[in-house]
Amino acid sequence: MITFFCVHLLPNKLSVLKRFIIFSYAFITIYFFNQIYGQASTFITFLGLILLIYFFTSNHYLSLSCYLFGYLYTISFNYLFMWAAGLIFKMDMEVFLTHHLLLITFSCIYCMFCGATTKLIGYYFHKKLNIAKYLTNYHLLKAIFIALFLLVFFYIFNFSYGERLGYNYGVIGLNGIIFLLLFIITVFLMYTVYTVTMREQAYKHRMAQFENLRVYTERLENSYGIMRKFKHDYMNILVTMSGFMKENDMDGLKEYYGERILPISHAFTESDTKLGILSNIKNTALKSLLSSKFVYMMEMGIRMEIELLEPIGDLNMDCLDLSRILGIFLDNAMEAAMETEVKEVHFCMFYKEKNLHLIMQNTALPPTYAISELRSHEISTKGENRGIGLFNVDMILKNYENAIWNTTYEEPYFTQELILMHND
Repeated sequence: MITFFCVHLLPNKLSVLKRFIIFSYAFITIYFFNQIYGQASTFITFLGLILLIYFFTSNHYLSLSCYLFGYLYTISFNYLFMWAAGLIFKMDMEVFLTHHLLLITFSCIYCMFCGATTKLIGYYFHKKLNIAKYLTNYHLLKAIFIALFLLVFFYIFNFSYGERLGYNYGVIGLNGIIFLLLFIITVFLMYTVYTVTMREQAYKHRMAQFENLRVYTERLENSYGIMRKFKHDYMNILVTMSGFMKENDMDGLKEYYGERILPISHAFTESDTKLGILSNIKNTALKSLLSSKFVYMMEMGIRMEIELLEPIGDLNMDCLDLSRILGIFLDNAMEAAMETEVKEVHFCMFYKEKNLHLIMQNTALPPTYAISELRSHEISTKGENRGIGLFNVDMILKNYENAIWNTTYEEPYFTQELILMHND
């Protein structure tokens, strides 16, 4: 039963070896230590499983919270089922537990129930609700874990210490019902936290998209205004130039070109030329994000190189998730480039066999951490209390089996490569 809620409710699928280790540890501790310490041996099993899940998973607090939730679920319903079985067979709880045939039958049925229901709950949590996508706040996950840990701790303390004091099963069953109510309240609170967090993040993403779209529209209006001005002066320029040529006044033509025409041509800035290539991106939200980020980088004095040689339509990923990832990559690239003498950022998107490749390269100082550690929480080359960006990227990409993410550093360039495989 323990392996069911450990495996089925975790956000990431464990290997067969890790499942076997969890099952073996749970079986050994329950079988041997229960004969010595009684129900108090549950503490040994419980704490050991927490350590195993911590080392076997990457998103520690989310995985541990799912484990604790599963423990509360199975134990709470175990009390409920035993109470119902006692009513059906009209037996006292103590008599029921000493009836070996009924106890074995009950255990088999309850294990099948736990296996099926935890599988469905795990599917609902991670495929339907996609909690790993929305519960990315490190401090919130930590608070949820602490609350569930304390509740489970007192749960175990209730039936282990009650056994030591000689509580009858009626008292322990009553306490179990109380804890069942606490579990239901906990579920309600967790669901409320989830819905509020999801709405808050959705609102922030919409506001970010609106701001990016506003900046993009503003840039288009400025470019259109320059084009109108140039068009207005175009005929006058041609008439004036034709007058110089009729009189064969080449010196005057050169002077006129230097004083009048060149200043007008400067209106077509480098940013307008480079940003024009963003028309190849067909997704408006993504285009507006890239436009606003690139404009800001150019204003900061960063030399931009943008390569978009073909139309980019199919993103092979949810647009919102890809925008979040690229926003983090671009912010990190800008901050790192500003610290170098030669400030450069190169951005490239292209298809290769229907797979979308995104490559971002920027000048950067040599990292103080190993590249593999930069995706960990609060690990950053930018100082203390930083490093949440790449950790969030890692959490987003865990929801996409078609994503390949590579990070490299070859002085002086830091490179992020993201490959989104086509979903056939």
